Order: sequence, then structure tokens, then C-alpha cells
Amino acid sequence: MRSAFVLAGPATGVGKTTVAIGLIQALRRRGLSVQPYKIGPDYIDPLFHASAAGRPSYTLDPWLMGDVRTTFERHDADVAVVEGVMGLYDGATAEVARRLRLPVVLVVDVWAMGASAGALVRGFDPDAVIFNRVAGPGHYAICRAATRAPVLGCLAADPGIELPERHLGLALERRGALPRIRLEVDLDALLRLGRRRFVPHPRRAVPARATVAVARDEAFSFYYPENLEILQERGARLRFFSPLRSEMPDADALYLGGGFPELHRSRPHRALRAAVRAGMPTYAECGGLMYLVRQGLIPGRIEMTDRLRNFGYAEAVALRDTVAVRRGYRVRGHEYHQSLWTHGSVPSAWRVGSRLEGYAVKNLHASYLHLHFGGAPECAVRFVESAATWGERHL
Repeated sequence: MRSAFVLAGPATGVGKTTVAIGLIQALRRRGLSVQPYKIGPDYIDPLFHASAAGRPSYTLDPWLMGDVRTTFERHDADVAVVEGVMGLYDGATAEVARRLRLPVVLVVDVWAMGASAGALVRGFDPDAVIFNRVAGPGHYAICRAATRAPVLGCLAADPGIELPERHLGLALERRGALPRIRLEVDLDALLRLGRRRFVPHPRRAVPARATVAVARDEAFSFYYPENLEILQERGARLRFFSPLRSEMPDADALYLGGGFPELHRSRPHRALRAAVRAGMPTYAECGGLMYLVRQGLIPGRIEMTDRLRNFGYAEAVALRDTVAVRRGYRVRGHEYHQSLWTHGSVPSAWRVGSRLEGYAVKNLHASYLHLHFGGAPECAVRFVESAATWGERHL
């Protein structure tokens, strides 16, 4: 990267994602390649990033991953746009900016303020500022005159470019059809602010030892791109398929990620059922767990509720050996779901604090817990080894 910076905000909901997409679009119109990143465990904002940038957006989360610098340095582009999470000091945004030694550009929603924007900016002491939801030239002039930090430009108030918030279905319905966001920003000044010397360290290629079938369609879209790359680095060949369309490739293991299968009718998938019941190693997270319950492969039933359940970060301990983890292994993960899995006594995958979580038998590991394999490398190693062992037995 020749230039890189962090987009932060004084609070959540100030328009960081909208500004990030607008900058990505503007930089690409200049002919520059842009590598996006998202701080925090979110799956939704990176989908917008990827649609705008034409390449995956990678997660930078010190709590989930530990080392964020290695992930940042694996990918080369002309510009890196790193979107923060919540307010600058509420999550990991300030910490990631410090670790990567990147300048902070503060996005400030000035819709309900004028000169007070200057006082707010002084409290955060950013390297530069972009004002969002500006009412017009006069409003912009007032905010800019009150601000001591460099002001790079603004985005006018426009309800037509507002992106959907947390509803998972809307997030993907808009993917590939993003509005053109017309920022008035000094891109030259922004690129100078983030100028840096950078030598990328890409992942090494390794021979494939096993084939992992990865569910990917309208119902299964929540994967950390780096999780897939880590599996490949451990010897997995990935084949993507659509459970909604009853596809089932030749494979040695199944990976069913998150998403929103509750928005789609789950037809009986005979080939997938047969594979899991025959013992094919299967790893499922959140939406994948829901799907397997509805396919009759995991006991119980799924109910949708009107609130988030067990939302947030979680530390877990594996309760038994499975195709993805050894008993006693400790992980850090994240939960984000509104569904409730009701069931009787089952062999649980994890202990999370005082509660039991997930379902684990010899060949099947499923839970609501999302893992980043950068912070849980044994899970990736063990899953690929399980796939390779299964493949050797069924040649």
C-alpha cells in the first residue's frame, strides 16, 4: 500500500460505512486499487466494502485474532481503507490505529450541530476530519471554521444514499447495487496523510490435502475471508456450493457458515443429509447450525425471536474432541443471532461461562459461536486433518 488510514467516528451511526464506500468508489474512479478492512467482528459492513472495492474486506479484531498486523500486511493495493467500529475509543479502533501506526480520519455527523463540531473534534484530536450530513455550503463553512484539525471535505445529507443498518436480509439485497456516493473530499490530501512504505507478505501456497465443500449462497454468506484462506494454507481445496439449490459437490468435509437461512425455505437436502449421516466431517456456525437443525441432523427446533440472544464476544472451552477441536481447547468467539435453538439434553460443543453451547458428536461440530481461525488456529488444522483422514478412508 502506498497510502492507508483509519476511518473512525465519535459514536456509532455517524456514517462511517457510507463514507468508507464513498471513498472506495472515488479512489477506484481514479484508477487506484483499494483494499478495505473492518475493525471488529462484523460480517455486514465488509459485504458493502467488497461490493465497492471488487475484492474481499478483511477483519481486524485484536480480541478475536490477537495479531492484526500480519493480516493487514498480507494484502497489497494502492490504498487501504480501514473502517472502525462504534466510537473511536469504544471498541478496538484506537488500538488498531496505534498498532498499525495509521492516521485517524474522524467522520462527524454534523446534521444537528454547527460550530459545536469544532469542540467535539478537539476532544478526539484526530489527524483529519470528514463531515457527514452537511446541509449546504454555509453549514459546511461554519463547521470547518470551528475545527482546528485538517478538514478533508464533506458528504451532503441525502436520504437516498443511507445504507440499511443491522437487518441481515437488507444488507445482502443491496449488495452489488450500491448507490454512487458523491463525496466532496480532497483525495490528494487524504493520500498524502496516509502515505507509507509497505512491503506485502502474502500467504504461501501449499498442496491440497483434502476438499472442503463451503456453503455459499443467499442463505450462507457470513465468512471471514481469512478463515477460508487459512484453511487453504493448511491444505484445503475449497469448493463452493448452494444448499438452497440442493447442490452437493464431491468433498471430504462440509463447512456451513453463518447467514440467514430463516429467510429461505429449507427443502430436504438428501445428499447433504446422507453425507453427514455417513460421517463426513462437518463444521457449522450460527446459520449453519440452524440449517442442520431444520434438516433433522441436529435435535431440537429453531424459533425466531424479537431480540438478540447472547450478543457479543464470548470465551469458550471445548467440552469434547470433535473434527474441529480438542477437548479443553480455549477459544474467543462472537455471537450475533435472534434465533433460539430449543432442545433436550445434547452433547454440547462448548462451555461459555456458566452455559452450554452448541452440538458436538464425533463428525459434527455446530454452534452459534463464530470463530476467527487467526485466533483459533488449532480448529483450522484439526478440521483439515479430519477432512484428509475421511478422504483417505473413502477413496
